Amino acid sequence: MKHSNSLDFDALVREHQAGLRAFIRALGIDEAWVDDLAQEVFIVAFKKQAEFRRDEDFGKWLRGIARRQVMGERTKAARRHRIMHDGITEVLLTLGVEKYEPEPARELVVETMKGCVDKLAEPQRELLRFRYEEGRQCKDLAAELSSTAAAIRKQLQRIRTAVRKCMEAQLREAAP
Repeated sequence: MKHSNSLDFDALVREHQAGLRAFIRALGIDEAWVDDLAQEVFIVAFKKQAEFRRDEDFGKWLRGIARRQVMGERTKAARRHRIMHDGITEVLLTLGVEKYEPEPARELVVETMKGCVDKLAEPQRELLRFRYEEGRQCKDLAAELSSTAAAIRKQLQRIRTAVRKCMEAQLREAAP
């Protein structure tokens, strides 16, 4: 029997499951892993339901949990199998996507990012390709490029910032 102040968790799961799955997919998670991550989000939400404030939007609360789960995935060794493209996911996370957007809008974001990457100097594009497409480690790149891992990480951070700023500017211009 439920207490009068307890959540009808089953009803909330049914109400928010489709939107949560779409949000997780919009963050760049490989479609084959979306259901698993959504289930993990609901498990975390169930365990932490006492922390949910009634005046909050339950969907937004779930999306916050999902965002943290996706960020956690990036630190796991298995991330290469779940995340379509680590660089895209990182940019989408840092852009603060808060809700699922229809497929054309997500495609616009990805195409905008590709266009911004294309505007980079060749050495910057090559560094992104080595790190994110080939999955090479910063320490290995540093050895090849006669640099340090810290310098490579800093360079990648600057490149991601430049791409993010380019994307924000272009998406602002494209907004109706």
